[in-house]
Amino acid sequence: MNQKSYAITITKTDDGYRAGCPGVPACEAPGASPEEALERVEDLIKNRIREAVLRRQQIPVDRTSVKFLWVDTEEFLV
Repeated sequence: MNQKSYAITITKTDDGYRAGCPGVPACEAPGASPEEALERVEDLIKNRIREAVLRRQQIPVDRTSVKFLWVDTEEFLV
């Protein structure tokens, strides 16, 4: 089994939410909820991979590196 991982971001917008995959160009999807946006962008990624396999093209590879910065906001309070 050849598994690949893809980083997905979910952002709150004025109209709901938007999910995107920075490592796969043009893979963004809106949704009324974070779950809906996530489901839609997952479908886009899978379709992109399916098309690449059927056309014998290179499968998109997410080379995005992810780092989370956790900040304790209380340290800024005086």
